[in-house]
Amino acid sequence: MRRRILILSNWYPSATSPISGAFIRDQAQLLAERFEVAVLAVHSIGLRAAFGNRPPNGIERNGNLAIYRAYAPTPPYVPHLHILSSAYSARQMLQQYIRYHGLPDLIHAHVVLPCGWVAARAARAWSIPAVLTEHTSPFTAHLYTFFQRRLVRETMRSIPVLAVSPALRQRILEFAPATNVQTLGNVIRTHFFTPEEVIPDRSRIRKRFLTIALLSDQKGVNYLLQAATLVRSRVDCPFELVIGGDGPERQRLEQLARQLGLTDICRFVGLLDRTQVRDWMRWCDVFVLPSIHETFGVVLGEAMACGKPVIATRCGGPEFVVEEGCGLLVPIADAHALADAMEQFLLDRVQYDPVLIRESVCRRFGEEAFLRNIETIYNDIWAVLE
Repeated sequence: MRRRILILSNWYPSATSPISGAFIRDQAQLLAERFEVAVLAVHSIGLRAAFGNRPPNGIERNGNLAIYRAYAPTPPYVPHLHILSSAYSARQMLQQYIRYHGLPDLIHAHVVLPCGWVAARAARAWSIPAVLTEHTSPFTAHLYTFFQRRLVRETMRSIPVLAVSPALRQRILEFAPATNVQTLGNVIRTHFFTPEEVIPDRSRIRKRFLTIALLSDQKGVNYLLQAATLVRSRVDCPFELVIGGDGPERQRLEQLARQLGLTDICRFVGLLDRTQVRDWMRWCDVFVLPSIHETFGVVLGEAMACGKPVIATRCGGPEFVVEEGCGLLVPIADAHALADAMEQFLLDRVQYDPVLIRESVCRRFGEEAFLRNIETIYNDIWAVLE
C-alpha cells in the first residue's frame, strides 16, 4: 500500500491566480506518481468576496491527485489577522480531511506562515510526522513583527525544514540556529522543458534576450531595461529583448522602455502559459533573470533545461541553480554589470554547450533526481518514528 502524503499550502494555482505556487503543484503532481497525495490549498480572499460571491470550498481531481480548496477571508493591512484567518481555515480543512480520510502518513507544508505553523501544531496534536519546505523570498518577510517571529521560531523548533537553496538555509539558521534544516531544490520539469527539435539558425544576426517574471520591484526588470540602453550605446550589435509576465509594475516598466527609446527592440508579451514559456525559451539565445531576491529561480532551471545559457544576479537562489559553464552571474541592482554580461554574448566572447547546460539541470533538479531525494528525506523521517 502506498504511503499517504498530505500537502498543505497557501501558495497553489487557482482560476484567479494561475501561476501562484506552480512549482508546488509540480511537486505534488510528481509525488502522486510514487505516493497517494492530497493537497489542501488555502486561498486568501478579500472581505467583500468573502461575504459576496465567495467561491465554494470543494474538491478537484487532477489525474491521481486530489485537491481540496478553502477560502480564507483576509482583512487588508492587518498581517496578524491575515495569518490567523488563513491558519484557521487551514486547520479546519485539515480536521475535516482527517475526519473523513483518517491520519495521513506525513504532512508536507509549504511556507512557514501560515501552513508550516499549522502543520507543526497538527503534528503535535495528532502525532503525525511533518516537514516544511520554505520558499519565501526574502525570508525576512516572515519576521516583521514579534508575533510573526514567535510563530516562525515555534515552527522551526518543531519539524524538519527543507530550504530550496543553500542561501535560504543560511538565512533560516541565522534566525533560528537550532533548526533541523537541509537543502532541497525545487523540481524542474525537464521532461517538458526540452531543447527545440529543429536545429536553430546560428547565422541569424540579431541576438535574442528573454526574461519571464512577475513584474514586481523584486524582479529588477528596470535594471535590465537600463542595461539594454547601455548595451545599445556601447556596441554596434543588433539584439532584441522580450519581457514575459504580468504584475503591478508592468505599466511603469512599459513607460520606462518608451522613455529609454527601446520600443523598437523591446516587447512585453504579457502573462504566458507553460507551453508559451517553453516556446519563448526555445526562441531566445540567452535567458536573463535580474532579480533583487530569489530563493531558487525555477525559470532559470527551465531555460537551462531548454539548453539556454543564462545571465542572473547573485541574489541567493541563482548561485545554487547556475553552475559554472551554464551562464554568467552578476551583482544585484547593477545595470552596468548586466550590460557587460549581455555584451559578452553579443560579441561572442563566451560560448556554452547546450547539452551540458541541460545535463546540469537534469542531474540536480530533474524529476528523477527530485523523487529520489524527497523519498530519502521522507524515509529518514519515518525511520525515526519506527
